[in-house]
This record gives sequence, structure tokens and C-alpha cells, in this order.
Amino acid sequence: MRVSTQNMYSSNLYNLQNTTSDLARLNEMMSTGKSLLRPSDDPIGSVKVIGSERDMAATNQYLKNIDSLSTSFGRAESNLSSMTELQSRMREITVAANNGSLSAEDRAAYAAEMNELLDALTDTINAKDEGGNYLFSGNLTDTPPISVDAGGNYVYQGDSSHREVQVSSSSWMPANVTAQEFIFSNGSTDILNQTKEFIAMLEDPTLSPGDPAFDNVAESMLTTLDDTLTSISGAMTDIGGKQNSLTLIQGSHEEMVLFNKEVIGETEGLDYAQATAEFNVKLTTLKVTQQTFVQVSQLSLFGQM
Repeated sequence: MRVSTQNMYSSNLYNLQNTTSDLARLNEMMSTGKSLLRPSDDPIGSVKVIGSERDMAATNQYLKNIDSLSTSFGRAESNLSSMTELQSRMREITVAANNGSLSAEDRAAYAAEMNELLDALTDTINAKDEGGNYLFSGNLTDTPPISVDAGGNYVYQGDSSHREVQVSSSSWMPANVTAQEFIFSNGSTDILNQTKEFIAMLEDPTLSPGDPAFDNVAESMLTTLDDTLTSISGAMTDIGGKQNSLTLIQGSHEEMVLFNKEVIGETEGLDYAQATAEFNVKLTTLKVTQQTFVQVSQLSLFGQM
């Protein structure tokens, strides 16, 4: 009888511990919403979840890269659009100033406005992002792309490099356009130094339309404006195409994130109704086991002799 009582005691204690452990596990499952709490619960399912989580983490990083890149493109596109507007007005002035009926004072007034436009154009080319980095300097983001040298000429200080951003597992995209490309790579003189020359001519009271010197500079100014506008328009078209590509890639990534979430949910997601029912059964079992354990533990071994 002693052995029988000891066996009953041990069995009830074992059942009590197991049921308590099961309840704790079910409670953790319901609080986390997961049916897989550790790899040993379902090794194959755990591997599937880990793989999906890894893929989703990589995809989310690509989405962050795309968002940052799209914002950068939008900022560059906005500044390029401003340059286009400034040069449109510069072209209007160039055409208007090529009028023999204008006085020297009229040309000087146009020169003053052109000076303001030149300063505004330079400032726009030297635009920065929210982090204080220059947009159009290539990889030299802490260096303004445009400066004036000792001779008073506008020069490009950046480099020709393009930063590459990974937007998918197999593709990278150039993240920037340089001022060298759309300002200093035209067949004509760059727009900054050409405008400076045109302003000097307008300020010279001895020169007027009809003079070869005046006409040559005015013609060069129009040619440079046309070339620069073409270059800037090309840069904007290129950015627009990249933005469209990013939108398509982003949509694909978002679908993949949803797919991975579904895989994870189907693999480790908890059936709350089933878990609740099992919890209630275990709780009832625990109460019965506790009552039995109390009764068994109160038995006296001497009373069984």
C-alpha cells in the first residue's frame, strides 16, 4: 500500500505539473497570437517562418530604399523644374533685349533682372536636401557644385559619380544627376558663364542690337539656353522614367510583403477558438488534479499499514 500511495502521489504531482505547464504555454500562445513559440513545436513550420521573415526584412529594406530614392528624385525634379522656369524668363529677356529701339537704360534694366535670375539659377543648382547634402555634386555631397573662381568664372566643383541604390535583390538604380551633366556638358558655353557675358554686354552702353559683338553674344545666349533646356528636360525625363520604374518595383515588393505575412500567419497563427477550448479543458483538468492531489497528499503512510 505504501508503494501504491507513493505512486498515486507521484502520478498526481506529474499530472499537476504537466497541466500547469500546458496552461502556461496556452496562455503564452493566446497572448502572443502564435501557435509556434519555439522551433521544437514545429521544426518544418519554424524554418518556413524564419525564411519568410528573412525575405520580408530584405523586402522592407528595399521599400525603404525606394521611398528615400523617390523622395530624392522628387526633390531633384522640383529644382530642375525651377531651373527651367528661370531659364524661360532668361530667354524672354534675351529676345526682348535684342531690339534696336531700346535705350541703354532699358538694356541696363534687363541686365539687372538677368543678374537676379543668374543668382537664383546658381542657388537652385546649389540646392541641398533635408540633410544638408548638395543634390547635384555627384558623390561630393558636402561641396557646392557651383562656385566662382579667382577669375570670376563659374566652375563645377563636384564629380561625375553616380550613387547606386539597391531597389531589389538583383537591381540597383543611379540615385543622382550631376550639374556637370546638364550645365557643363553641352556643346555650347555653359549657361552660367554665358549669362555673365550677356549681362556685361547689356550693361555696355556702347553696344546695341545690330553691332556684330552684340548680335554674336545674343545669338550664343539663345543657343546656350536652348541646349541647357534640352539637357535639363532630358534629366527630368530620365527621373520621370525612374520614378515610374520605382512605382512598379514598389508594388511588386508590397505584394511580396503581403504574401510573406500570409505564409507566416498561416504557419504560426493561432486558432483562438481552438486554443480557448483547449485552455478551458486544461483548466478543468487542473482543478480536478489539484483536488485529487490534496486528497492523496493528506493520506498517512502509517494509516495504510
